[in-house]
Amino acid sequence: MKISIITPTFNSENTIAKTITSVISQPHKFELEYIIVDGNSTDKTCEIITKYSDYIDIFISEPDSGAYDAMNKGISLASGDIIGIINSDDWYNHSAIEIVEKIFASHPEIDILYSPIDNYYQGKYVATFLPGDLEKLLIRFTLNHPSCFIKTSAYQLVGLYNTNFSIAADYDLILRLFLANCNFHYVDTPLAAYSLNGMSSSTNPITRAKLIYESWQISQQANTHPHSNSLVQRHRTYTAWVFNEIFALPARYFLNPLNARKLKIAINKYIHKYIKNSVSNDFGKW
Repeated sequence: MKISIITPTFNSENTIAKTITSVISQPHKFELEYIIVDGNSTDKTCEIITKYSDYIDIFISEPDSGAYDAMNKGISLASGDIIGIINSDDWYNHSAIEIVEKIFASHPEIDILYSPIDNYYQGKYVATFLPGDLEKLLIRFTLNHPSCFIKTSAYQLVGLYNTNFSIAADYDLILRLFLANCNFHYVDTPLAAYSLNGMSSSTNPITRAKLIYESWQISQQANTHPHSNSLVQRHRTYTAWVFNEIFALPARYFLNPLNARKLKIAINKYIHKYIKNSVSNDFGKW
């Protein structure tokens, strides 16, 4: 068994070293391939990456159309049986690869391994995200892709990331894998840590609105699924999401993530009071 790890980068000079060391310092039994795909960075990212060239199997730097395009390039170059993708401002927790090896070796029927993910802001721990129910993927994303490890054969079955989605292509891919009846396996040990400075955590209201819109578009793929939830539940969920974003907007600008999280919990309680059966822990919880 061989595991390929892919890191997409662009102007990541402040974070890329931590990401790289989290990969190359992983204890592992089987062969580990490391691929970095840079989007033609203009800062010192590539200079930093070359310092670790002895530990990197493939490194390319060229213009691309975003992170998901870089991920697709990496997947196309990968020669492993299992692929993990860790962004350039995220990192793997210690012994993550050992856990992945052990589970896939003992359960060859698994297509996707996923776990909780730790969240940090400016180096400080904020919370751990616990994935939601897989069935709720029909409505909204319930996982985090940095904590997912996917068999190459699963990518071959459903294809790569759809770059028409600039923010939520990971949701689109995971939903396609779910609709294709791929075998998901959950492990309760967080395999990765996620920076709240990342793309889908942006405080920009336009970016947040685009995330909701793309997620709504993607969820429409599940309309004909035999276990699809009612359109009413989808409307309730996304209405609650929009209200949540509106009320949380000031917190994103004026509060640090720890205090913003406390406010979000209070807002969610208010929303639940007036919008029944909308957003719940079924979609994951912090």
